[in-house]
Amino acid sequence: MKFIPFFLILLVPFSRTEESTGLFFEDTEKVYGIKTDPIPIMDAEVQVIPFKRAGRLIIIEAEVDSLKGNFIFDTGAPYLVLNKTYFRNYRKRRERKASGITGNSTTANSLRINQLNIRKINYSNIEADVVNLGEIENARGIKILGLLGLNLFKSFEIEVDINQSVIRLYKIDEFGQCLKPPSTDFKCEITQPITVYDNTIFTQCTIAGKSLRFGFDTGAETNALNSRVSKKILETISLTGRRRLSGVGDGNVEILIGRLNDFKMGESTIFGMQTLITNMDGMDAAYGTTVDGMLGFDFLAKGIVRINCRKKYLKLCLFDKFSSE
Repeated sequence: MKFIPFFLILLVPFSRTEESTGLFFEDTEKVYGIKTDPIPIMDAEVQVIPFKRAGRLIIIEAEVDSLKGNFIFDTGAPYLVLNKTYFRNYRKRRERKASGITGNSTTANSLRINQLNIRKINYSNIEADVVNLGEIENARGIKILGLLGLNLFKSFEIEVDINQSVIRLYKIDEFGQCLKPPSTDFKCEITQPITVYDNTIFTQCTIAGKSLRFGFDTGAETNALNSRVSKKILETISLTGRRRLSGVGDGNVEILIGRLNDFKMGESTIFGMQTLITNMDGMDAAYGTTVDGMLGFDFLAKGIVRINCRKKYLKLCLFDKFSSE
């Protein structure tokens, strides 16, 4: 059975249990139809969206119908996901199973909303999944209305600037060309090809000379590496600790935490990134493809990141030029 994935990692202090809301949804798209990419309506060709942080989560203010509040900017989610706590009174379109990274399951519903507004970007009549995001709220002590997934932003070149705490969205044409050239002084050290598969961004990176497939997930508070990679790859990682990872339901698994010492993107080595190491076989089943790891906040913190899903590239302008050689 195929599942639609939402992979979001939360880091918490060592005295607590590691938590994750990574969910894999039973695939009913063949029956009900594939979610189409929403069409954004906006007057400007560039939209600058300030964000705040809860831990390492990127929080954007948005409004669904008449309810305004905090949403996680999460390219690891394929589309809009809403918190069940605040969207109970909508008419549910269907129910399906959701399984967590630890193997336990819960249920999810789908509904249709009238309006989503992200500053001056407007979407109308779009479908969303509804799940319980209470674990995120409890872990971070903040009210979360939902997750803003990738298909909301595929009509833009996305620029994430952690230092300035802003996301810049450049509207692009059908060929991926920005309608207004970026005004930022963006000299990128790294340009990397990407693929977009089922509203998930993937790119090939190298550890210990081995090419690995990484997802790009702005909703992950750290990078992740699949524990089933070869021993040669694991030997390049400096282990720094162990934690417990809990997810949907009551299950939990042990994970390792370490530093990536031999991580390459293209010809550039990126130093000093933290990663967790855990079994990600559930992700393989969810995506229907091999997933060797995820790039999260530790990658975003290295520089300004730009993503263009139509031109199929990722660019990185390093904050610290000594982070790469």
